[in-house]
Amino acid sequence: MKFFSKSRLWLMAIFVLGLVVLGSGYRLLTWTDAQTAYYDAGIAKYQTAQEADDMKMAIDFLDKSVSVYKMRSRTSTWLDRLLYPAPSREQAALAQFHKAKALLRLRQAEPAVEAFKESLRLNPGNDYSNLVGLDQASKEDVVRLTEAALQTKYDLELLFKNNKQQAEGQGKGKGKGKPQPGQGKKQAPGQEPGDTPGKGKPNTL
Repeated sequence: MKFFSKSRLWLMAIFVLGLVVLGSGYRLLTWTDAQTAYYDAGIAKYQTAQEADDMKMAIDFLDKSVSVYKMRSRTSTWLDRLLYPAPSREQAALAQFHKAKALLRLRQAEPAVEAFKESLRLNPGNDYSNLVGLDQASKEDVVRLTEAALQTKYDLELLFKNNKQQAEGQGKGKGKGKPQPGQGKKQAPGQEPGDTPGKGKPNTL
């Protein structure tokens, strides 16, 4: 009787373990990366936008992508970390970068500045070994991340150059004196920045 009870207990334990493994396998099989799905939808909508409402929808998708990143970064359990890929800090930085581009298309310079700055907070272009989510970056990753951060910084500076009011609001552009020959023209924001920073023309936003 004692032996039977012990065997039954083992069978129950194996059955429960099997259910856990089966459930985890099903979750992994049916899981979709919402961060990437929203990001891809935002990029696609941006590239095909014909009206302001389309551009606003692109921004909404990109915002949702960043929200998923932040939520998963805060609330992921050990089981989530075991089963699923980690949320992408690099992709969150790219989402903010493209959000800034979309805002510029809507001529909303102030929120575009904030989006560029948030992109640089996520990917500052240095000290990757101390950044959660980027601390395991390979040499190739660091090169790509650094180039993306440099493009974001360049576009932010170009925005300040084209928008004196924004530059003064950020403490830039004071004490510059008279403009030098050839400095009077504004550079127009680019229309097709590409899927990643640095793919467009170097002198356009």
